[in-house]
Amino acid sequence: MPQLKKMRAHERVILDLRTLGIAGVPTLGRYNFTHAHRGLVEHAHPGAMEICYLAKGTQIYRVGRQDYVLRGGDVFVTFPGEEHSTGEAPQEKGVLYWIHFVLPNKPARFLNCPPVDAAKLMAQLRAIPHRHFSGTPRLQVLLDEVMAAAGSRGDPLRRIFLSVKLMEFLLLVLDCSRKNPRAGLSPGINSLLHHIDGRLEEELTVGDLAAVMGLSESRFKARFKQEIGIPPAEYVLRCKISAAKSFLVRPGATVTDIAYRLSFSSSQYFATVFKRYTRKSPGSLLPPRARAR
Repeated sequence: MPQLKKMRAHERVILDLRTLGIAGVPTLGRYNFTHAHRGLVEHAHPGAMEICYLAKGTQIYRVGRQDYVLRGGDVFVTFPGEEHSTGEAPQEKGVLYWIHFVLPNKPARFLNCPPVDAAKLMAQLRAIPHRHFSGTPRLQVLLDEVMAAAGSRGDPLRRIFLSVKLMEFLLLVLDCSRKNPRAGLSPGINSLLHHIDGRLEEELTVGDLAAVMGLSESRFKARFKQEIGIPPAEYVLRCKISAAKSFLVRPGATVTDIAYRLSFSSSQYFATVFKRYTRKSPGSLLPPRARAR
């Protein structure tokens, strides 16, 4: 078995397994980000399914008009040709793996499976009932083993090893998709999100939000993070930053006015939070004339 190397902080690795003789797997990637990066613009992978495994952290993905909030241990699937992005969110700090599998329309061998068995596997993958579900740490182990094997030059069994591990990964993803679907938002949390959206210009404390839900702060924070994937205070900040983006591009906008409009304690704190989530300064979004003043 290839020796696993310790993942370095702020590491980004992308492999094309086709160059190693694994047809049908054009991309396997992994990042370990220590801070947020620019978000993914809307894109698609024609003919290929993408499976993401978030080992650590949180991440928002958008498909169509729906946002999905992933937390550590979650799997997220997009199907061939499906447009997706991170929406207004950046690529968050954390550890994320992504892998593409080409799903052929005609019978063909896949990961050493004969065409008849490969066709059955393709049908199961196309019919995954939920795009967002809980995974298992074994998924990360398998992907790390694939990455380690990809670098083990001179191993005559490398291609067999890679095919076996990738097949185990896919079968485990299918099993998790059936057993661990992410439940939709409860009516109470869904109502609270609308409450937050309509009051972004107010100072929204965790205590205030807990009172809206009729829960103690500790129970509220636990329930909110369970359903949304991030703490309530962080969710409110994200919403305020999203609103700030639309305010900043308006004629006559100033950073200070928007900071106080959204109930930040100072323009400096607003600028710090804005850059943390967008990797841009709020002033960079101002209309040219406003920046010149």
